[in-house]
Amino acid sequence: MIVQTIDSQQYVQQTRLIRSKVSAVLKKWGLMPRFKRWRLTQDPETRMIVLFGVLSNRYIATHTSIPFRDYFDPRVLHDLANELQLQVVSCNSNGPRYAFILDRGQLGKLPTHIDFPFVDDGKLMVRVVYAELPQSIPVPPVEVAIIDDQALVQQGVGAFLKVFDDIKLRDDAALHQPARELPKIVIIDREEFNKRIAEHEAERLKIKHIKSLLDQAVG
Repeated sequence: MIVQTIDSQQYVQQTRLIRSKVSAVLKKWGLMPRFKRWRLTQDPETRMIVLFGVLSNRYIATHTSIPFRDYFDPRVLHDLANELQLQVVSCNSNGPRYAFILDRGQLGKLPTHIDFPFVDDGKLMVRVVYAELPQSIPVPPVEVAIIDDQALVQQGVGAFLKVFDDIKLRDDAALHQPARELPKIVIIDREEFNKRIAEHEAERLKIKHIKSLLDQAVG
């Protein structure tokens, strides 16, 4: 399946507005609005359009003491969704990131958090959280039973995997699975997702410690 990168003027202004508003919301919560890249993309099958904002985790870790979990605080996510008036999906992979859903296309209910592919005991896994969205976000009503419909869950997760902005990780994941076969999908809760984010916090502390040792050696 070919992933289409959108080249349309109709989204240029919206993307600029989102970037500006995201920075303002993060600053309001005392978070550094430092991103290393933005990527606008569309799944040609479901027509879902996603703007990824990838946080510069190394820079944030080096220059601040902000825990990465603070970026995924429910209050911050709610504030972002309210300000932007669209669904915000928090993602974890090689680094924390946001997925701003500009158009859900043919998809119904989407995950609220995604822990992108990793290999566990030789099996490719992807963890996702399906949680209730804040009522203020304009999302078409979908019955909670959709979570029990594995075909719909796989469609939603599959769409994200196809547009995922980390090309290397996506390609590495493809090497561990037969063609067109999705990873094993595990439904988790927000607490489990936050545990995964805590791994980035440990990396943050490690980076700061190494930087401190280097500064001492130089100084």
